[in-house]
Amino acid sequence: MSSLHPFIVISMIGGLFTLLGSVGIFISIIIQRKVERLQAILEEFIDLSYKSDLNLSGNMYNLIEKYQMHYHLPDTPRSILQFYINITLGLVIFLWLSLYFISYDLTSFSFFHLLYLLPLVLTAIVMFWFRKLFQYLINIDETPLLGSIIPPPKKLRSISYLSSFINVSVKSVLKQARLSLVIKKCDFNDPTSPWTVLLKEELSFDDFFYNLIIFDDQDPLFFSFGEILFDFPCDGITGKPSPIRRNINVPLGDIKELRNTEELKATLLIFTMGEKYPLNYQFKLKQGSNFFAPSDNPEVSIDHQIIYSILDDKIKIIKNDSSLPYLDEFKSLFKLNNTRLYLPKIPEGRISKEDLKTSHESPFVD
Repeated sequence: MSSLHPFIVISMIGGLFTLLGSVGIFISIIIQRKVERLQAILEEFIDLSYKSDLNLSGNMYNLIEKYQMHYHLPDTPRSILQFYINITLGLVIFLWLSLYFISYDLTSFSFFHLLYLLPLVLTAIVMFWFRKLFQYLINIDETPLLGSIIPPPKKLRSISYLSSFINVSVKSVLKQARLSLVIKKCDFNDPTSPWTVLLKEELSFDDFFYNLIIFDDQDPLFFSFGEILFDFPCDGITGKPSPIRRNINVPLGDIKELRNTEELKATLLIFTMGEKYPLNYQFKLKQGSNFFAPSDNPEVSIDHQIIYSILDDKIKIIKNDSSLPYLDEFKSLFKLNNTRLYLPKIPEGRISKEDLKTSHESPFVD
């Protein structure tokens, strides 16, 4: 019986590897079908983004929610599979070590015997990477293995990701976001209360840099720039993730003083990765009861007067033939660091960096 024991152990190891390989085939089939389904949804999303003349924001929202549903694997099956992989590989290594102790005479141990352990060490390293590959396939939302093929759901709201890795029109996608500007009083009952500038989005597309200038007649009234980057937490009660949201308001800063005027004009530049010309939004804001809002849709165009590049999370203005004020003065501060800076009041004379303030208010839902 003692002479048959090593062969019994070897057959047990072979059986464990056979079961593990069967589980691997099962997981690969699931991942293959998941990838096919997610890519089909992604193609639908891209097709909708090109139909910029229609309001398809609801359809795009539903597609991202559907993508989210197919993207994630439930936690319980993942935990069971991870436990099975760990216990199987651990048992295999234990049985291998047992065979070493049975086969070799440890009483005459020497350093030369360590060479016999070298194949075991190399095999253990390969098994470690095999386990890591399994984890990448199971935890698809936490690993970068398939990120270029099936991006996380939150990447579908990222303008910079879409323009860099998926050949879509930034102009078309942002038209579905329905960007708008609103200026309203912080306190309607206080006549001396400052005015808040809000960037409104019907769909929460993010991951872009903006530069906003509001004019009163021809004079600059408000200046703001920074990065729009959302971080939606999971629902506090249900724990459901939120890849995208509706009717987002982003505070861009406050205006201390606003003259009694009936119309304001605003220029909004959008800088994204994967592009070299910014988008130019031209707004006309009409006065209402304690607020200013666009009277019609903004004019959207590609501003060929400005050429930029993004490197090391910094925006470098290569060429600027536009007449927009403050762009050259503050271009050294154009950084992708998820902050929004603004001038609460345009000072007379020279402007310095010390005049800028940071908008600490978080985006909120209407």
